[in-house]
Amino acid sequence: MTVTPSRSPWADGDAAGGTAVPPTRPAARPGESAGEPALEQRESQEPLKPREPRESRASQEPQEPRESQASGGFLARAALVTAALSVAGSLLGLVRDQALARLFGAGRDTDAFLVAWTVPEFATTLLIEDGLAFALIPAFSLALARRARGAGGDPVRALVAGTLPRLSLAFVAVGVLVAALAPQLVGVLAPGLPDPGLAVDCTRLTATCVVSFGLAGYCSAALRAHRRFVAPAAIYVAYNTGIVTGMSVLGGRWGCGRRRSGSRSAAA
Repeated sequence: MTVTPSRSPWADGDAAGGTAVPPTRPAARPGESAGEPALEQRESQEPLKPREPRESRASQEPQEPRESQASGGFLARAALVTAALSVAGSLLGLVRDQALARLFGAGRDTDAFLVAWTVPEFATTLLIEDGLAFALIPAFSLALARRARGAGGDPVRALVAGTLPRLSLAFVAVGVLVAALAPQLVGVLAPGLPDPGLAVDCTRLTATCVVSFGLAGYCSAALRAHRRFVAPAAIYVAYNTGIVTGMSVLGGRWGCGRRRSGSRSAAA
C-alpha cells in the first residue's frame, strides 16, 4: 500500500498557482520580541494613576487610638480636678462647723439654725448633686450630639427654652410651699425644740435657697454635659467660703458677743 505524504497549504498554493493565507500565529507571550510593541502600545494607552501623597494616606488611617488616648487623659484630669475641689469643699465644711461652734456656741439659737439648715442641705443633695444631674446631663448630651450632626435649628437652645422656665416655676412653687409649711416641717424635724418660733422663721428664710440651688444645679448639669467640670466641682468651695465669711463678718454683731452682753444685762 502506498502512503501519500501530507502536503502543506503553502505547497498547495504554489501548485495551484494561487496565494494561500498563512496560518495565524499565537499571541506572543510577555517577554517575547514579537509581543513587546503591542505591550508598549497598550501601556501607553492606559492612563497613569497619580500616586497618593503620604499625608493623604496618613489621614486615612484610623484615628481611634489617638482619640481614645486624648479622651482618657481628659477624663483623668477632670476626675483629678473634681476630686481635689471636692476635698477642698469638705475641708471648708469642717471649718464652717468649727466657726459656727466658736461664734454662736451651743444654745437655742444655734439649735434653731441647725434645724432650719436642713432645708439647704437637702436641696443641695437633691438639686445640685443627684436629681437634676441625672435628669439633665443625658438630655444636654443628646442635644449636643444632635447639634454636632447638623440637626435643624439649635437643639441645645430648644432644650433650654423648653425646660428652664418650667423648672424655675417649679423651684419657686416648692420654695413657697416650704415656707408655708415651715411650722409643720419644724415639728417633724425637731419635736422637742425649746423655741420653735425662731426655727420656723429661720426655715422660711432658708426656703429661698430652693430657687438659687435649683438654678445652680441646672447650670451645673449643662456645664458637665459641655465637658466643663471645674465650676460644678467648685460649688461647695464657694458655698462654704461664703458661709464662713458671712459668719466671720457678722458674728461680732449677731453672734456670741451679742448673746453674752444680753446675758450680762439680764444677770445685772
